[in-house]
Amino acid sequence: MYKTLKLCGSIKSLKDLWWDLRPSPGFGTLEIRVCDGAATLAETLALVALIHTLAHWFADNGSWLESVAYPPYWLSRENKWRAIRYGLDAELVMNTEGKIKLMRDDLQEWFEKLKPYIDQLNYQTYFATLQAILDSGTSSERQRKVFAYNNCFKEVVKHNVSEFLLQVPLYRRELAIS
Repeated sequence: MYKTLKLCGSIKSLKDLWWDLRPSPGFGTLEIRVCDGAATLAETLALVALIHTLAHWFADNGSWLESVAYPPYWLSRENKWRAIRYGLDAELVMNTEGKIKLMRDDLQEWFEKLKPYIDQLNYQTYFATLQAILDSGTSSERQRKVFAYNNCFKEVVKHNVSEFLLQVPLYRRELAIS
């Protein structure tokens, strides 16, 4: 695919591919696009820690991938749409029989499965931040709550600026900087 897209002039390099996950040959890494949606550095670092911990788990449990059936493409696309639309409140389709699971529940199960790796990597603080996000909401949820309370986009902007300056998620309106 890469070769064809390059030959036909659609792309000049791998950087032109807008995938959720893409190789970065210059660094020998994978780029993951989800981390630019967090409002604070602590939340960004927590997402990075989750990805790093998952990488360790999959490196140690590679045979697990051989034991599971890959979902059909449409199911993965459906779950991606649900995650985009509903965030952590998404109901994920787990199989072609229509079994569903709340994303929050699925993440909780993964946190439990990753516990030995969290301890080994000393990532307890990062996973506490992830737990706070699960319990109290993402940046987008906080922004919607601010708008619902004030019905004013300026208040949402002030809230975002406050979170950025204080570098902590603000779950209570009274903490916003005026």
